[in-house]
Amino acid sequence: MGKEDIGLKSYLEDVGRYADLWNGGVFGGKEMVKAGQLQEINPILHKADDEDILERNRDLVMKQSSDGKCFAVLAVENQKTVDYGMPARIMLQEALEYSHQIQTIMKENENADKELRQEGNKKDSLSLVYRDAGERLYKIRKNDRLYPVMTLVVYWGEKEWEGPRSLHDMIDFAAENREMEEEFRKLVPEYPLHFLDLSTFEHFEYFKTELRPLLELFKRRDSKEKFVKYIEENKSDWKMNDESWFMLSQLTHFKTLKSLIKEKSQEARMNQEEGESEGKSMLKALDDWEKDARAEGKVEGKAESIIGFLEDYGEIPVNLKEEIFNQKDLEIMQRWVKLAARAGSIQNFIQCMHAQN
Repeated sequence: MGKEDIGLKSYLEDVGRYADLWNGGVFGGKEMVKAGQLQEINPILHKADDEDILERNRDLVMKQSSDGKCFAVLAVENQKTVDYGMPARIMLQEALEYSHQIQTIMKENENADKELRQEGNKKDSLSLVYRDAGERLYKIRKNDRLYPVMTLVVYWGEKEWEGPRSLHDMIDFAAENREMEEEFRKLVPEYPLHFLDLSTFEHFEYFKTELRPLLELFKRRDSKEKFVKYIEENKSDWKMNDESWFMLSQLTHFKTLKSLIKEKSQEARMNQEEGESEGKSMLKALDDWEKDARAEGKVEGKAESIIGFLEDYGEIPVNLKEEIFNQKDLEIMQRWVKLAARAGSIQNFIQCMHAQN
């Protein structure tokens, strides 16, 4: 995702948003992930032995702990394009995380065993670390446990996800007969993705932080009318701050919105000092953006009208089309509409439009 990916990593490092993303996107709004128990951990996974060296970099990973003891690892992968190998990719990342946990347990057991040996304790004391030959050979004890590793794939693409949602979707189970295929399927774990497809997701009421308006506005990114209507309808209960607005501008590529936020950021801070909230200040800025958007829409409409008139005269040169669509002055466009309606030819229109300028 490029710059958007970097921005999302920074934005979701906030534990409140990270917990809300999981609770709203996976658990139907239930507070299963608690912000106060989250801590970011290294997203890089690696495994090295005599034959292979593996390294995988995840987008963002946090552990959830209680009383200082970790009991879950929660990873997030942001996707803007479809990855047709996603289930296998996530499976490998989670397997590497489990491998890391196992290596940690083995090391702790070996250190404890070594310490007892150095102290010269009795043979029956040594059995407190390893109770049988299997435990001593593999350095994993019967009561040692791993903690769960879960990955949430968040899809920010424009179209609905068309890629596989489980490992079974990637596997060709073609066999000699249907019965054999069914038996093979039973033996291979399905490994479904935990998936948040923002192109189809509807239950934004599950989110409790500023993620809710950000995601709802993101879904309305292709319609300025819906975008502005949502803002108007939710002014009384607004949660968006400047950081969220800037993140939205990066995700949607609204250049006017991004520049507006930069221009208004200092004004917003000044208004806060005077007792006005960030949200209200930004809403004022959006009123200006709405006017600009409406004006831009009028200009686009004029351009289409001009092209419509000129097409009656013949094929329109590419550079002329570009000049027409790049013109943003509404008054000039209004003059060009009248000129195109009576020009009689494309060449006459070009000469007259340049004479007017």
